Amino acid sequence: MPRFFFLALLLVACTCVRAQISSGTIDYVEHREFEVWDGMSVDQKKRVEKMKAEGAFDQTGRLTFSGEAFSYQQLPKAPDPNNRRGWWGADTENPDVYYTSFTDSLVTDQRQIMDRGFIMEDKWLVPEWEIPADQQVNMAYTLPSKLAFTVSPEGDTLTAYFTETIPFGIGPRGYGGLPGAIVYLKVENEGAYTEYTMATMQPNPPELTLEKTHRGG
Repeated sequence: MPRFFFLALLLVACTCVRAQISSGTIDYVEHREFEVWDGMSVDQKKRVEKMKAEGAFDQTGRLTFSGEAFSYQQLPKAPDPNNRRGWWGADTENPDVYYTSFTDSLVTDQRQIMDRGFIMEDKWLVPEWEIPADQQVNMAYTLPSKLAFTVSPEGDTLTAYFTETIPFGIGPRGYGGLPGAIVYLKVENEGAYTEYTMATMQPNPPELTLEKTHRGG
């Protein structure tokens, strides 16, 4: 009886989410896995592996979405108690911003390359996702989700879980195009990979407006 009550309550909650959420905010934990450089000493390799295990290279990214667009950027990291430097520009005051418009299918990215800021605009290339049929619902990421996979136009292997309870084709770092929000994404290339795992989600006021970065702005 308690199990039935829990499932019924979950069904009601998912129905309410689908009916009510028109905009929201999702925070993801970004975890990077990479091979340690062969030129490092044994002590350096041990130190890097220890930092990886402690999450020193992990980051938090925030996705904000509405019915017209979604935007993603990394959040500043808290000061490291061991005074270790940031990784891959994670502590920059001008983080990369990935803005995707549903209305005109344009991507407008603000990126820092070699200490210089660039704004790039192009058509949104949605990957041709494969969604296996007859899947059982996966509850590993809190919301009921399904598996999908593809290869990106850049050649990365993408493995995702998405939830149709948030009925927007959104995801971290500009990835999307599925029939629901991405709750987990693995982007892999030549043995190195980055994982994006949903940590929190909250609805925003319906009047939320997202603005893309403009050239010269």
